Amino acid sequence: MFNKVILIIGAGPNQLPAINLAKQRGYYVVSTDMDPEAEGFLLSDQTGLVSTRDIEGTIAFAKRIHKQKPIDGVMTMASESAMTIAGVAEALELPGITPTVAENATNKVKRQLLFKENGVSSPQFSFACGFDEACREAQKIGWPVVVKPADSAGSRGVQKVDSPEDMKSALDEISSVSTLPQCLIEEYLSGTEHSIEGIVLEGRVIWAGLSDRNYAHKHAYPPYFLEDGDTMPSNLGPETIKEVKAEATKAVHALGIDWGPVKGDIIIDPQKGIRVLEMAARLSGDYFCYETIPLHNGINLLEATMDLSVGFPVSPEALKPKHNQGVALRYVWPKPGRVVSIEGFEEARSIPGVDFVQLEPRWRNLSMGTVIPAPTFMGERIASVMAFADTRDEAVAIAEKAVSTVKIRT
Repeated sequence: MFNKVILIIGAGPNQLPAINLAKQRGYYVVSTDMDPEAEGFLLSDQTGLVSTRDIEGTIAFAKRIHKQKPIDGVMTMASESAMTIAGVAEALELPGITPTVAENATNKVKRQLLFKENGVSSPQFSFACGFDEACREAQKIGWPVVVKPADSAGSRGVQKVDSPEDMKSALDEISSVSTLPQCLIEEYLSGTEHSIEGIVLEGRVIWAGLSDRNYAHKHAYPPYFLEDGDTMPSNLGPETIKEVKAEATKAVHALGIDWGPVKGDIIIDPQKGIRVLEMAARLSGDYFCYETIPLHNGINLLEATMDLSVGFPVSPEALKPKHNQGVALRYVWPKPGRVVSIEGFEEARSIPGVDFVQLEPRWRNLSMGTVIPAPTFMGERIASVMAFADTRDEAVAIAEKAVSTVKIRT
């Protein structure tokens, strides 16, 4: 028994790995979520019905708990709630980053301004409130552009906009997922895209994993960008990997992140080179930090982040690779429509090298007659497949075989 009390922000499916790990360690788990039916509530010792984005509400709840049972740490995963966590950490004097740094790493407009100020290579950008200003700024950058909400995660609301005719619908969608009036407008870049994740120990950035994001279906449902999993190890050459890590590290320092988890998105444009698309002060979702990286090299960022959060020291030695095997994550994207048959899940799971084949939480009740809409971001995938092998190419082949074995017909 570790005899620690931990507050986990968010109790949905994406936070279950953190809640489960804390329970395995014998921690007293307090969790918050705005959904009274959140799965993680069933596993938690105490719960609070409060939104992950409600900073003041979460602080007030945490203070009440803290008086009864002193909280040792606060954390999340796969949730854009760094500002909430930082607010609680500051109020209760717990380990964490400051609210200012958390805002730097959450607000995409502030983030890009800091990148520019500190010489981080990132896309040409502007920001706007409203249709007319957005069109003017897009015209300055040059069509097409990428339009993003200033404060969302997981590619929600991110769209390629080719002309003023498309801008209004893009802004309407952004307003439905964002709490901020501004949107970010970036130049459209093409090239290979990559995920990078690590942890900052006493100001030192240690990168645990770099993957190649799979965009085989990137433009299948315009104007949205659909990621289709990722692959490790990266196919980039050693020198390019070194340059990517250096630029990502520069981005972390530009935001002032001196503690805890960091995750970034990178694009390498053939003409413009390495560009940092995103850098956040949190653990990733979509299996990356707790399945893909550990399967690839044995580094567990979820465990390291939990240790830091409750005040345990983390040694750089614990963040060194233990092995090197190929890993591929791929998604199942049936054609939109009404489901008429579902086959192949058990057969796919029996393929040697398959780690898992599973429906995503929102589709657990998938059955004949379920209507599948056209996807707008990667979080709307139906199922996921993870495979591993000695090499990345073998892992990709296994994952793709498993995906093709699953038949969801509409």
